[in-house]
Amino acid sequence: MASAHPGFRIFVLGAGFSRLAGLPLASQLFPLVKAVIERRHGHDTKFQRDLDAYIRYRRIADGVNIFEHTVDLEAFLSYLDIEHFLELRGSDTWSQEGNESQLMIRAAIGEVIQSHTPPADQLPAAYYRFAENLSVHDWILTFNYDVLLERALEHVGKPYRLFPHRFASIGKHSNTVDSQREEVVLLKMHGSVDWFHDKQYRTLRASLGPRKQDGPVLHSIFDFPDRYEVTTLVEGPRGADDPLQYLHRIKHVDRYYCRDRGLEAPFLLSPSHVKFVYAEPLLSFWNGMGRSGGMNLGVNVIGFSLPSHDEYIRIGLYQMIRNYQGYSWDTHWLDRTLKDYVKFVDFRDSDGGVADYKQRYGFADSSKSKFLFSGFGDEAIEFLFTLQRET
Repeated sequence: MASAHPGFRIFVLGAGFSRLAGLPLASQLFPLVKAVIERRHGHDTKFQRDLDAYIRYRRIADGVNIFEHTVDLEAFLSYLDIEHFLELRGSDTWSQEGNESQLMIRAAIGEVIQSHTPPADQLPAAYYRFAENLSVHDWILTFNYDVLLERALEHVGKPYRLFPHRFASIGKHSNTVDSQREEVVLLKMHGSVDWFHDKQYRTLRASLGPRKQDGPVLHSIFDFPDRYEVTTLVEGPRGADDPLQYLHRIKHVDRYYCRDRGLEAPFLLSPSHVKFVYAEPLLSFWNGMGRSGGMNLGVNVIGFSLPSHDEYIRIGLYQMIRNYQGYSWDTHWLDRTLKDYVKFVDFRDSDGGVADYKQRYGFADSSKSKFLFSGFGDEAIEFLFTLQRET
């Protein structure tokens, strides 16, 4: 395997990247999420009443009879997200972070995913090999909520950060980027099971003053920061208006999901068709995607099927891949390296499935692309990290 690639690659990860570790796919989530909510809160909940209302809505508005076991979680969440974002409930809107059902669902999604995530020393070997072969000049864009890659990177001792840029100083009109630290950049485009957002908590705590020993608990994480070892997501100087300053990460994520039964929910853009309306805290992750690719030496898409309702992602990837394949394709970079093919890894076990996948990515020049349809695993590691246009 060519292990001396200089990096400067972009890796795009979807649910298929986590399939090898036994994590459930989106289509498998609803019954697992419902079971967690019922175990935590019982059957007589706002979640159940909203679920009944959604089923009634589909029957009356669409003439479709659906049953609980056939509910599409993404469609149900779209219904809830629209209702909350547009404040259709008026004064019954629960909080800035979501109504009760949304928070229950996000907390349950976090528990389901984390309970299926192996410990850092028990991951399938392909994840360690993937982490080892990454360059500190690579960027990862993942649409997964799990902490598989963080655990693999930490296990092999590969430095990484979870935000786009470090800054040496913050200026009035521009910031100075700190380029001294070499590390993989891992951007979790839809949030993470171990992230929590404290903007609303800060406002409430400021109005009530510091918490006293016998005072009300506003948040089971931020009122007790040592309990799960809370750290800020970003490091170093940041602008006062940087929305990333409100995002925090907990170290003891397994402990949290085993013990905590409150209504606090991790910061996830829930798997709905309109999830991007909640993306404001993460807009810096998306900034410039449409101009990316041209100066990179690799673009790789792993386990991301590009669903039709995520058109905003498709537009970004379209622009990135077109830039990559259309700019200096035959130029020798860093004295010796040609851009590699765009590499696509997914699991498809039929000709029809392969055709559907290639149609979704039909904007990629097929003469400058390579495909592997056996899914993520050892074969994919060889495929991804072996330079096929090396001269």
